[in-house]
Amino acid sequence: MATELEELRDALVRVMGSSPDASRRIAEALDQSGVPGAVELWFRTPGGAVPDSTLGREWVRLLATLRRNHPKEFSDLQSIAAEPTAEPPPPGPASGVTAAGPRSIAAGGDIGVAVTGDNAHVVTGGVTHHVAGDHIDFRESKFHDRVVGVQHNHYGAVPAPADWRPVRRVGPLEFGVRPTRPVPGVPDVPPYVERDCDEDLRAKLTGHGLVVILGRPCTGKSYTAWRAVRSLKGQRRLYAPDAGEDLRPLVAALQGDPGGYVVWLDELTGHLGAGGVDLRLLGRLNDLGAVVLATMSPDEYYRRRAGTAPGDRVVAAARTVELAREWSDAELARLAALDDPRAYPAYMWSGREGVASYFAVGHHLYDEWRRVGTQLEHPRGQLLVRAAVDLARCGVTAAVPAELLRKVQEQYRAEDRESFEDALAWATAPMFGVSGLLVAGAEDGAWRAYGALVAEALRSGDLEPVPDEVWWTLLDAAREPGAPLDFPAVLDAARNALYPRVEAGDPAVALGFARRTEGDEREVWLRRAAEAGDAWAAVELAEILRERGEESRALSYLERAAESGSEKAAARLGSLLRDRAEHWLRRAAEAGEGEAAHELGEMVIGTGRDDEAVRWYRRAAEAGHQKAAVRLGKLYSNWGRAEAEAWLRHASDWGDPSAANMLAIHLSAEEAPDEAEVEALFRQAVEGGNRSAMVNLGIRLENEGRYVEAGSLYLAADRTGYPFAARHMAQLLLTQGKEKEAADWRRKAAAVDPEGLPESLTAPLPSPAPAPLVPGLTPDDDPDLDTVWE
Repeated sequence: MATELEELRDALVRVMGSSPDASRRIAEALDQSGVPGAVELWFRTPGGAVPDSTLGREWVRLLATLRRNHPKEFSDLQSIAAEPTAEPPPPGPASGVTAAGPRSIAAGGDIGVAVTGDNAHVVTGGVTHHVAGDHIDFRESKFHDRVVGVQHNHYGAVPAPADWRPVRRVGPLEFGVRPTRPVPGVPDVPPYVERDCDEDLRAKLTGHGLVVILGRPCTGKSYTAWRAVRSLKGQRRLYAPDAGEDLRPLVAALQGDPGGYVVWLDELTGHLGAGGVDLRLLGRLNDLGAVVLATMSPDEYYRRRAGTAPGDRVVAAARTVELAREWSDAELARLAALDDPRAYPAYMWSGREGVASYFAVGHHLYDEWRRVGTQLEHPRGQLLVRAAVDLARCGVTAAVPAELLRKVQEQYRAEDRESFEDALAWATAPMFGVSGLLVAGAEDGAWRAYGALVAEALRSGDLEPVPDEVWWTLLDAAREPGAPLDFPAVLDAARNALYPRVEAGDPAVALGFARRTEGDEREVWLRRAAEAGDAWAAVELAEILRERGEESRALSYLERAAESGSEKAAARLGSLLRDRAEHWLRRAAEAGEGEAAHELGEMVIGTGRDDEAVRWYRRAAEAGHQKAAVRLGKLYSNWGRAEAEAWLRHASDWGDPSAANMLAIHLSAEEAPDEAEVEALFRQAVEGGNRSAMVNLGIRLENEGRYVEAGSLYLAADRTGYPFAARHMAQLLLTQGKEKEAADWRRKAAAVDPEGLPESLTAPLPSPAPAPLVPGLTPDDDPDLDTVWE
């Protein structure tokens, strides 16, 4: 049982055989669908002929495509197929004529109808026999009954020559040229641009026969044909028959008024069926002064040129001119010179797709990309096309790998409703029979935006500015080895696009450039970012200035950044200030300034430069600087060197309490110290306010059993905030058995220095002890403490 599409196919075949007007409307519906090669496929056989099994299946597949992707055109075909057709005559008695000769006729029953014509043929017994042209050949026929021959003369509704349109009055739109997007004040069709093949085409039109312009859809065939016929000499009149129309009456219509005529056969395949163009008709039209001009796809032409069917012989006899889709440099130069606002954008962005395609379908592709329905149906696909358009706006006009498109697309927003693979498949699928929104590059897997999309986006101003992260993504990708991007071109485009924001004081933009440039340019961007308040840029710029010896300028940037809260800037600032301080202290110390020598020694001690520190301490001490002498004595004491005592005595004699304390400690370490001198030195230091000496003397008195005085010294040290006084006070009270008071001081000591408590203070308290031997001491119990302190 036939399927629905097979039934539709057969119905269309029947209606084509009965009505030239139906054939024309079928061709129009197929052409409007935009399916490449649809018209050529459908009219591959003469109108009304039943296709062979292979072609029949191709027709069904075409109908399936129309039903799925082009419902309007599919509905039009259904309407045409439903129209009534003329019923064939009923069959007569079973008598007939056997056709056996090479030029013969065939008849069934009462011969009924004899088909004549040089291009007609019948098949009997699997052998093709040609039919005579203007007579019936019975020479090799066998008659078994009465034979009646009938001649049919066909007269179509072809306008008389006087009614044909003068070529000069036929505009491009009537010739089949597609309009571009309307622009106020200019025609719907841009001015014609001279094509490289125009001269060759005009030369061919001056001869006889059929001239065919070869080209793929939207290559400018119709516009080129229009210009060519308008360039013909003399007054020419035009007739453009519909596809499938009977052209045989043209000869009779022109015989009475020969002259300058143009027969325009747009899509020649639709005019090669029954009653269409044949070699004999072409010859008669040429004899009557008519120029026959047609268009055809290159694939269809080269396929049919080698065929043997009548229509194929017409194709093989044609003289051809081929239009390339991509325009030559000379053609583009002529386009750019046009005084039309649409010309230069087309020159810039038409690319390999060609200018004709750019004007014919570019705006349709843009509308398809931007419509709301696309966002709902292909959300990621729409973003992917935007990524490609933005790449072109960023100066990347060549195709780029799909993975880079993905990275750029992800800078807009995450989109989980459509996979990347599905989005790419949709964006690259051909639309309007011409191209996808994304066009394949020379390398596999590389894509770019259809040029007209970029031009339309720039013209309309509908798109938002390119996001900063897209610029940074492209610049990062362009710096990778073997990148398909031109880094200088992208950088230049980024400068032009983003510099106004840098001028307005946007530190993020300047910082983005600084992180992706080098040398002097990087320094310029860092300065702009630092002056706009970016701390990271200030630190980086200060480092450059510092290495170049411009420390004063580096300091100003670091101070500003440190004051804004940058820890890194504060650290760099401190380091730079330390270096500067050392530089100036060294100059002063070398000039004999004792204070500077001491400060310099303090700066370098502990940095692995101890010998240098000692040298500066000596200079300071020799210049009478007490602190330097104390520092030397302490260092020498720690190192176990004999020089310690001399330097500590110098400082002690000068009245330095810390020197007296250190000297007492140093002398206590001797085998037979002078105890009286040691105690005197501690007391000297205590009187000078040295807190360490208070505790040291207290320990010494505690060891001698002089608890009250020792406690007073601990209390004095504690009142000054000395951190170790509390633990010694707790130990003293615990030694006396005063656990309660000891516990209070123990907690105070733990709060100050929990890690430094001796084991006696960290162990659990003993059981309550007997009554204390001496009165307990608290901070308020010693009325003479201030006297002791002073």
